[in-house]
Amino acid sequence: MRISKSKAIKLIDEKTTQFKNLLENATYENRFAEAYYLAYNGSKDLLASLFSEDDAKKFEENVNTGAGIFFVGEDIDFAKELQDYKKRINKCITQLEIYRERVQNFWGTEKTVANKKPKIVPFISMSFSKSDKNISQYFMGILTALKIHFETGERYSKDNISEKVKKRIVNSGLLIIIFVKRDKLETGEYITPSWLIKERGVAQGANKDVIVLVEKGIDEKHLAGLDYEKEIIYFERDNVKVMEEATIKFLEALKEHKLI
Repeated sequence: MRISKSKAIKLIDEKTTQFKNLLENATYENRFAEAYYLAYNGSKDLLASLFSEDDAKKFEENVNTGAGIFFVGEDIDFAKELQDYKKRINKCITQLEIYRERVQNFWGTEKTVANKKPKIVPFISMSFSKSDKNISQYFMGILTALKIHFETGERYSKDNISEKVKKRIVNSGLLIIIFVKRDKLETGEYITPSWLIKERGVAQGANKDVIVLVEKGIDEKHLAGLDYEKEIIYFERDNVKVMEEATIKFLEALKEHKLI
């Protein structure tokens, strides 16, 4: 028999507190000490017991996404190593917050919800470039952790939108678009892939609601009509604080559209 919602939230909060304590006291010397592995492995065990082994594995994958590799003989950048460690800790905290949200909204009703066809299936418009893989997986990971079914397009030319993708956007209940930086302008700002703008145009033409995620540094004049969007969420892939704020706003947007 499942434990109560309040107990599940309390257990998740305890793990979150452990990670926050690690973050507050982090140094190069004490990173990956016993306290880290107790919190990390304990979190995986907790998610496996509260949800499933797949959720524990997804937690591990999301935390390890973008992890750097150190080769023997390389000079160690101590500041960067510590920064990367703190980013990992913040990923753990963010993932636990997502599962807390899931408990808060679905605990005790997930079997019923799972047996019903979702009322809203969002389409995610995103870059397929390897350089953007981490940020795409980050936001998709949030939806996956919340058990929100979504559609995506397939890799295609940046100059064309396939009829299949157009159909998926038109038939979706909501467009979630992730504008990422691409080519740099003389002003120092960036443009975004042209097909992302075109896909937003398809959604607007079909009167679809849109949640817009915009990477900081993009020239907003390049994103014509952006001021008219209902939700605009700015993110900065290498800034932990900004990513945390973007995650919270993304969850709030999902709530507003009754996805959670």
